[in-house]
Amino acid sequence: MDSCSLIRYGFLKWYRMLNIKYGSVDIPSCPGVYVFRLNRCFGRLQGLSDILYIGHAKNLCKRILENHLGGKGGKTTKRIHYYLCKMNYLEYVEVSWITVDSVKDSMSLEKLLLREYEKDHHELPPWNRAL
Repeated sequence: MDSCSLIRYGFLKWYRMLNIKYGSVDIPSCPGVYVFRLNRCFGRLQGLSDILYIGHAKNLCKRILENHLGGKGGKTTKRIHYYLCKMNYLEYVEVSWITVDSVKDSMSLEKLLLREYEKDHHELPPWNRAL
């Protein structure tokens, strides 16, 4: 699984995290699933992928801006913030999202995508730790 295979789920447009940090992209404030990708493919246990992280949110804007870019949240969120902001991944990482009707729908889709990724690569995306 790579970002091209996500088109069938509706992940059509990708935004540079650097542009999001500086406010040039409007992120919806509703439930959804989002994916971080690197600007190039990298090796996995099986095959190649450019997907770094698959997540869900009840408020996409808050999750991406306040949590991942702002560094507020739990261990995984702080780790992603560290990669993006302290390790200077902002210029290499892009994000895409799709909106859904409910948080329950976002959780179901996230789980489906993680299972598909794990089936293809025999591991989760590198910034995801567990299902």
